[in-house]
Amino acid sequence: MRLRLQAPAGFSLRRTVCSHGWSDLAPFRAATTAEVLSTVIPLEGGGARGIVLSQDGGRVIVESPGPADAATRRTIEAAARRILALDVDLGAFHDAVRGDPRFRWIAETGSGRLLRAPNGFEDVVKLVLTTNCSWAFTKKMVVSLVERYGERAPDGSRSFPTPRRLAKVAEAELRGIVRAGYRSPYLAALSRSVAAREVDPDSWDSDPRSAAELRKEMLRLPGVGPYVAENLLKFIGKPAGLALDSAIRAKYSAMYHGGRKIKDGTIARRCAPLGDWAGLALWFDMTRDWYDGDGPSGKWVRFMSP
Repeated sequence: MRLRLQAPAGFSLRRTVCSHGWSDLAPFRAATTAEVLSTVIPLEGGGARGIVLSQDGGRVIVESPGPADAATRRTIEAAARRILALDVDLGAFHDAVRGDPRFRWIAETGSGRLLRAPNGFEDVVKLVLTTNCSWAFTKKMVVSLVERYGERAPDGSRSFPTPRRLAKVAEAELRGIVRAGYRSPYLAALSRSVAAREVDPDSWDSDPRSAAELRKEMLRLPGVGPYVAENLLKFIGKPAGLALDSAIRAKYSAMYHGGRKIKDGTIARRCAPLGDWAGLALWFDMTRDWYDGDGPSGKWVRFMSP
């Protein structure tokens, strides 16, 4: 099966793949050139399907082995559009950064689109798994979840677990086998909440409410603090907050303050003129060295290496 999707003007699959670490987390796999991205998506009626994404000029090419009925094609297309954030409007963001010499390059290169999971639940869980631990440990927890609980595709590969499947996993198993530690009760409660349709992370993509209102809803979810909520808001194109963590603080200090320890307020004041777009601009500023022209830099390739 093969689909050709119209990409937004200025879209770059390679820049989207390099936008943050999701391409390094199972079941995603990215070529070292960032020109091809693959993953496995769960299907509504059970099972899963592998997909491969690439770009041909102004089109995104979506391929999946074997034939697909109309419902499966719709699922695959929706997943591809969400993964590459094809429906996120970056116009206002680019207008905002063009006026600042430090951030102008973001608009000039068409950057700003963040790689996402096929569904909002996967994004929430993966963000929770990035908190208070190393990136290597995040990767191990995600691999464990995928290998043990993911839906199986015909070729044996697995998707990220569905909320319904993860809701059936005991907290003790999440703690003992997945090694999710203190996050275990949060993952269990979050999965049950989404499986019971008490909250629908997918609905946030098109939710008309303000970022402030959505942030309040996100913060009520188990395991979701300000860092996770502010990153989720960036994913859906309604950024609010800087989503600071230790890595961003250290990188900012090294780039602009000679490595000296600085307060969060110092970062906030420098980014304040960009308003709600500040956190998104800050992220791309901190990861500018991941790019070499339109493609990934050696630093990004090393980051992606096992």
